[in-house]
Amino acid sequence: MIKHWRWWLTLAAVSFMVGSPNPSMDLDRTATWNEAWSAGLVRVVVVPDLGVMQLDGGRVLGYDVQLLEWWGRRTGHPIEWQYAASVHEALEAVRLGTADVAVGPIPEEGMLELVATKAVRSFRWVQVGTQSPDRNAARTPTKKAKKSARKTKAKPKPRIHIPGEFPKPLWLLEADSLNVVPAGPTMFRFAGLDTAVWVMPDYMARAWGRRGTRLAKGSFHWAMRPGDTVLLAELNDLVRGRASRNQRGALAQKPVPRPSDRDSLISPYDALLVGHSGWDRFTLNALIFAESRFNPSIVSPAGAVGLMQLLPSTANRMNRGPVDLYNPRANIKVGIRYLRYLDLFWKNRGVPNDQRLPFVMASYNTGPAPVERAMQRAKRLGYDPTRWFGNVDQVAKGPGGHYARKTRDMAQQYQGYVQSWRRARLRTLDPAQTVVLKTESK
Repeated sequence: MIKHWRWWLTLAAVSFMVGSPNPSMDLDRTATWNEAWSAGLVRVVVVPDLGVMQLDGGRVLGYDVQLLEWWGRRTGHPIEWQYAASVHEALEAVRLGTADVAVGPIPEEGMLELVATKAVRSFRWVQVGTQSPDRNAARTPTKKAKKSARKTKAKPKPRIHIPGEFPKPLWLLEADSLNVVPAGPTMFRFAGLDTAVWVMPDYMARAWGRRGTRLAKGSFHWAMRPGDTVLLAELNDLVRGRASRNQRGALAQKPVPRPSDRDSLISPYDALLVGHSGWDRFTLNALIFAESRFNPSIVSPAGAVGLMQLLPSTANRMNRGPVDLYNPRANIKVGIRYLRYLDLFWKNRGVPNDQRLPFVMASYNTGPAPVERAMQRAKRLGYDPTRWFGNVDQVAKGPGGHYARKTRDMAQQYQGYVQSWRRARLRTLDPAQTVVLKTESK
């Protein structure tokens, strides 16, 4: 008996040390979140409608986007931003697995097989706007028209608009007294309140200075896949938990700005930042915002001047003579010459064209010498010296070490916002206006 007992004890000890097959450890490494990947990248697709996201002097603002950025910094979650021109487009990105979370003015009823977070915003739906006058109504009715009107049993209900590709909330589906129809615009920010009646949240109506007629209570949520339970718990804690209460309160105090046709402009200098071969206005705007916050008269402690923070000695060398660095046009012209010089500098050191931009950005901030030393150090440590991200940036020190990532991320946010804004806007225009908008510089 003792012999058998010892045998069973040995078997139990070996089983404990070796372990048994555990199906849960065979992780399906897809977009699904779970405990093993809870600290990983979060792909967020944004519908940059009113209050969700806007640009102000180069700063990326908006309740939803700023709240998620705060969460990412606090928890260490890196965020990959994507952009959609409509709620339907954002929800489809999550369904297809190209994004983890859809963010924007999303009613819970439109999510179908997706799951919703707790309410990100609670509000009142209001009816606001002006009904287009009937051209025939102002005319004196004829006898025939009067006779026809008497035969008419009921007048048609006035049309009330919501954005195109926007899922109707449940109360709208049940409201038989309202003739609600999808409009051409796919965002509330393009509502034409001077010529049409719209249903929208009260906080959006206040952006136009309108109060409107109250209709029903409502809420907007973020959407994700049902299997992402860990991410859902984290975001529910973000939108309703105690830890983020002060941050939510501070963001909620900021008014939603009045929408404008100029909302797609990143800075007052957009017109000076287009038409430069090899340099798009998104990257240039990101660089200028990081350098000077678009202040043309700023001078750094080191003596760098103006929008692109150029040292007079560098500017004179690039310009082959004196230059007024307080003049925005001259400053940008010389700054782009310096960027081209840095591009050629790294080309001559074997950095391929598709990898050169982060080297240029880092060396613009610190000068090429520190970046070249980091390149040589990376090579000695076994990294690829011709690639920045994941290689040279692992050994680069000082401000230049993170400058390339900072400007890249900012440029991507600018580009995503502007392009989704333009795609949503194009759906609101007649063909003649569309041609004009398409010919604008990118």
